Amino acid sequence: MIKKPIFKNKPNAEHKIGNKTIWESRSAAIVGVILAQWGEKVYTLIEKRSKNMPDSPGKWCLPCGYLDWDETGYEALIREFYEETSLYLPNYNDKLLFNNDEQPFFVNTDPSENRQNVALSYIVIFDFLEEKSLPLEVLNFKNSEIEEIKWVELLDLMEYDFAFNHEERIVMAANLALEIFNDSAE
Repeated sequence: MIKKPIFKNKPNAEHKIGNKTIWESRSAAIVGVILAQWGEKVYTLIEKRSKNMPDSPGKWCLPCGYLDWDETGYEALIREFYEETSLYLPNYNDKLLFNNDEQPFFVNTDPSENRQNVALSYIVIFDFLEEKSLPLEVLNFKNSEIEEIKWVELLDLMEYDFAFNHEERIVMAANLALEIFNDSAE
């Protein structure tokens, strides 16, 4: 006897618009980790969600958002960083040590997490020779979604209450950075 496969999926909704069929499907979320080093210290840029956000208000997170039509994951990352922090990544290409613009370093497809999103996580690593060269203008940026922005030393991450398990993404990115630089030193 041949067993019929059993799937637990729910079919995507189909919408007819004129002669076209449009499918309603899971969203692709973009999560960005910026690591910035000066001296012996490594920092990451985090933001506090405003109290009017429907998900995790008042918690800290990484700059993140959704992939829009006609953009790559990395283009979405650049846009989200700019929209949420005013930091335009291409302005700092001269400080760039590592950038995985071709492929996310982590892909999460767990359907039980974060409203069925597929999350693509990117890492950008900068080297700043002096603390004052770190992009500090972002600290004054606010909008309806963001209450506060901080550069936080990695050693201090546990002091913050994070949304969406973003502290795990930061740790993964930091471990990847160590791996990359250890490999390049050999």
